[in-house]
Amino acid sequence: MSGKKDGNIETLVKKAAAGDDKAMAALIAEIMPAAAAKASRHNSGNTRLADEDLIQEGMLGFLDSVKEYNPSLGVPFKAFAIRCIENRIVSALRVNYNKRNAPLTGAVSFDGSEKAGTGSDPVAMAENGEEEDYIRKFAQSELSAFEREVLALKLQDMGYSEIAAALGCTEKAVDNALQRIRRKLRKYRSDKD
Repeated sequence: MSGKKDGNIETLVKKAAAGDDKAMAALIAEIMPAAAAKASRHNSGNTRLADEDLIQEGMLGFLDSVKEYNPSLGVPFKAFAIRCIENRIVSALRVNYNKRNAPLTGAVSFDGSEKAGTGSDPVAMAENGEEEDYIRKFAQSELSAFEREVLALKLQDMGYSEIAAALGCTEKAVDNALQRIRRKLRKYRSDKD
């Protein structure tokens, strides 16, 4: 049974590498649980990166594995893909924890209290001079350390590429963090109302 499944996966890989979207979707469905498990395992206790960011990095490794897979080497595709996923996740973690990023860890402290006002974008709220203490309280209680760092740099009017360079991550990781921050703020506001 396993041999038939491996053969099906090999066929899907060939089709996906040739641009077949259905084959790629089937491969993603097969590999996504392994990518999520690897991200979770490597990210246990990590407060700078969210599992979603590491899963995304892992899936980029998966896409590379589809392009680079060589069945003549005798390694099953799934094993090769999982190794590529893990390598990409480990690489992302190394980038975010290298010494050049060490001064940024915990560099911005958010603490304070006050009541909630209106709005769902902390950057817009800060630009309008609204509820600085509320934003700090929200950030301290609801955001990961990485999200707080992203927010602090965004509040300094830095662009995505500047934030990514400062934190040693991708612009997509910055965008993902800002999207999560906005979602968390909307939920935080609705919970407080």
